[in-house]
Amino acid sequence: MQFSDVIGQTKISSRLRDSVRSGRIAHAQLFDGPEGSGTIALARAYARYLHCENPSLEDSCGVCNSCLAHEKLQHPDLQWAFPFFKKDGSTRSVSDPFQIMWREFMLESSYIGIEDWLNKIGADRKQLFISVDEALEINRKLGLKSFHGGYKILIFWLPETMRVDTANKMLKLIEEPTDKTVIIFVSEKANRLLPTILSRLQTVHIPKLKEIEATNGISIITGVSTDKAAEWAHITDANIAAAIRLSRVGSETPDLQLFSNWMRSCWARDGEGIMNGANEFASLGREGQKKFLSYGLHMIRQCILGNYGVNSLVRLTEGEQSFLSKFQRFIHEKNVVALSAFVEDAHKDIASNVNAKVVFFDLSIKLHTLLRIES
Repeated sequence: MQFSDVIGQTKISSRLRDSVRSGRIAHAQLFDGPEGSGTIALARAYARYLHCENPSLEDSCGVCNSCLAHEKLQHPDLQWAFPFFKKDGSTRSVSDPFQIMWREFMLESSYIGIEDWLNKIGADRKQLFISVDEALEINRKLGLKSFHGGYKILIFWLPETMRVDTANKMLKLIEEPTDKTVIIFVSEKANRLLPTILSRLQTVHIPKLKEIEATNGISIITGVSTDKAAEWAHITDANIAAAIRLSRVGSETPDLQLFSNWMRSCWARDGEGIMNGANEFASLGREGQKKFLSYGLHMIRQCILGNYGVNSLVRLTEGEQSFLSKFQRFIHEKNVVALSAFVEDAHKDIASNVNAKVVFFDLSIKLHTLLRIES
């Protein structure tokens, strides 16, 4: 991954190259941006540029030993940290069992989201985290001598999944780094990081891509026509990772069927339908449940946008448009705030390990009452 492979983000790329050439390289940086904006791609291109033996003004050379090692993700001075789950029977919670899969994952694409990683490692029923053991292992690895005598680089994906005790261990490494160490935190929700961590990082804010940039990137990555790429760029709000997922599932999100059945059951107060929905919801696993509730919030917001005629902001697939054209009248100014609040509360409950069936059933009864309110 070189800067020339990064979609859009030309200003950020230029700033990163300038910092290397001027020698102003912060030892702990935060690349903060939404999913599908190119945060990981930029981190990889930046790490390669730092290691390149003959960098130009515009990019890494692409032919030196370091560049070739980066191309295969085999550079010995580049380390990775990412959320994972503890393998059954393991004595320590470390990422080593997942490192090969992670490198395969990165070679497939740098435009990724947590949903893609969950699918890769088969963790649909697991809750991912970064453990204290992993923080200690990171400290050990970065304490070793650089193999090539240059920078030791750690790319740390989704640091917001760190537990508090893990973050405290990482804090020491940030405050007292070893010589020529660069840590690049790549986050989608930096506001979830501890203030003590955030205050010690040099933040690089990475904006959402423009739709035209996302369209070109989607077309190149997936091979679809420009018209189809433009449609996906609009639906996903320029999120390339989400567009790649759409390309794999035939342009319709798999959550739509469960959501539409659920809303019909809630409106009709269909006890059997709600119970069936609760069972299906419980089968998703904790991360899948959180993702589905986030999808529910997205659909509620799209209803309001549609009701108020703000069509330029509506982000829906054909199937979603078909369902909401009939359903969106039940979501209006008298119930939307409460609806959103209840779904957000359910999301917090799931994240706190509350029983999924209980959460879903309770939420369904609350939604029935609200959906029956007339506008």
